[in-house]
Amino acid sequence: MKTLCYPLSLIVLMCAAHGSAQQIALVNAPVPAPAALRGEAPSAIERESSSLLEPGSSAIMPVPVRPAIDPRIRFAAQDWVLLGSVAALRFGDYKSTVKAVSDPANFREVELPQALVHNKPGFAAFETSTVVANYYAYRFFVRRDHRTLARLGQYVNIGCVAWTVGNNYYGLQKYWPRYNFTLDDKAGR
Repeated sequence: MKTLCYPLSLIVLMCAAHGSAQQIALVNAPVPAPAALRGEAPSAIERESSSLLEPGSSAIMPVPVRPAIDPRIRFAAQDWVLLGSVAALRFGDYKSTVKAVSDPANFREVELPQALVHNKPGFAAFETSTVVANYYAYRFFVRRDHRTLARLGQYVNIGCVAWTVGNNYYGLQKYWPRYNFTLDDKAGR
C-alpha cells in the first residue's frame, strides 16, 4: 500500500503546483483598458454597464479572432500537380537507381555516394526527405507571395529529375541483361 501512496502524493503535489501557477498568472495578468480610454467607441457591452467605463475597472476581454487565410497563400491545383509530379519522379528515380546499381558491370551511380545508393532504406529515406524539403521550400515561396518563382523552380526541378530518370531507364533498356527467347529457340531446334 505504501508503494501506491508515494506516486499518488507526487501526482497530487504536481497538480497543486500547476493550479497555483495558473492563479499566479491570472493575478499578474494586465487589466484590459476600457474602449473610452483606448480612444475607441465603446462596445455594446460597455454601454450597458456604466461600471465598466470607470477607470481602473476591468472590462470584458474580447475573444481573439483567428485571421482568415489569405486565398493567395493557398495552393492551387497547379501547385499540387507540380508537387505531385516531382514526388512521382523521385519515386521513379529511386526504382530505376536501385535496379541499375544491382548490375555493377554496366551501371554506377555518379552523383550520390555509393554507401547511400546500396542501402535501400537509407536511399528511400533520402528520396522521401527530398520530396518533403521540396514541399516546404515551395510553401515558403508561396507564403511570401513568390508563387511565380516557386513554380519556375518546380519546372526546373521537374526537368532535371525527369532527365535523370529518363537517362536511367534508357540505360536500363539498352544494357540490362535479359533473356533472349529468339536466340535460344533457334539453338534448341
